[in-house]
Amino acid sequence: MKNLFATFFCWWAFLHVIWMVLTFILWGIVDVDDNSPITLASEFIYDYYAFDLFQMNGWVILCFAPAVWATLRVTTGRWCILPWRKKWQLDSL
Repeated sequence: MKNLFATFFCWWAFLHVIWMVLTFILWGIVDVDDNSPITLASEFIYDYYAFDLFQMNGWVILCFAPAVWATLRVTTGRWCILPWRKKWQLDSL
């Protein structure tokens, strides 16, 4: 059960970082047109994820993934930055 929770949070932290990078690239660097379907999809995901789940708390959004990785380091004994690598899982469970 510990491995299931650890795997879930490891994937969530990884996808969270991917979401932050893609948001920065789409809105900060590329500046996609407002009528583009990519903009509509990214705004929908951003509104739900940032405003509803994290309530637009900037420090929580920025510190979520490192906090998950540090917690997994304490609980499993290894860093879990890349979730598809299974070397970090507990063998005793």
